[in-house]
Amino acid sequence: METLRSFWSQRAPRERLVLGAAGGVVLVVAIFLLLIEPAAVGIPRLERSLPAMRTQAEQLDRLLAEVAGLKARPQAAVLPPAEARAALERSLQAAGLKAGRIVPITDGDLQITLADVSYAAWSTWLAGAERELGARAGAVTVRATGTPGAADIEMTLRLAKR
Repeated sequence: METLRSFWSQRAPRERLVLGAAGGVVLVVAIFLLLIEPAAVGIPRLERSLPAMRTQAEQLDRLLAEVAGLKARPQAAVLPPAEARAALERSLQAAGLKAGRIVPITDGDLQITLADVSYAAWSTWLAGAERELGARAGAVTVRATGTPGAADIEMTLRLAKR
């Protein structure tokens, strides 16, 4: 600090005025670059991105509400294999679907063959079976038939286990 006072006192009044003005200019430029310019550039950019962020926040809120709704639903019943197969056949019948074949395969999975069924009815049934019976589709083969909207379907279905 003493060195600075010595330096300042050795300067002529005119030199002190020039150095003071230069210091003031440097201070004003520093304030502008550190405080004003970032805000002047950032505020319009944030105003442009705000609508997209609000949309994303709304989508996130909808997804969180959906997750909460899914968590609130009761879990699928876990049935013994014999009861699970009977429940599966009842659900097929309730959906108006007739399985050509239901064959047990490894580990309690079932091979199901449906011939010339409505694809829309089958997909609705499958979603319900997953939700209500805890069933999960494995390999699914769908072949279109001559009837519009109908298909031959072969699939493996894993039933929920105890």
